[in-house]
Amino acid sequence: MYKELLLGITLALSSTVVFAASFNERDSNDDGRLTPDEFYGSVSDMGTYYDWDTSGDGLIDENEWTTLGWDYGYNTWDVNSDGWLNSGEFYDGTYNIYDANEDGHWDNGEWDDAGEAGLFDM
Repeated sequence: MYKELLLGITLALSSTVVFAASFNERDSNDDGRLTPDEFYGSVSDMGTYYDWDTSGDGLIDENEWTTLGWDYGYNTWDVNSDGWLNSGEFYDGTYNIYDANEDGHWDNGEWDDAGEAGLFDM
């Protein structure tokens, strides 16, 4: 039990440090903002979409969506209404949710908000 607790604490602390440092690494043009392209590339590199695609079929269905525990409507994110979220729909929805000031870019604070909300936890 002690080993599991220690491992959990270690992973939580280490992921916070890596996550905090990663905004600057993802901001490829060093302008202090993440564009959708910078976001898509960096988050897909982290494997977030594929971590949540628990069936491994390359799509997120409504059951997988429900396990995320998000309050956002599945049908709102399923833009083409085909009953599946492809990676584009998932990343567009995610990006837009955390773009709090709706300027089309994430600043460091919006990146932190997404991390604190558990976006990159898996």
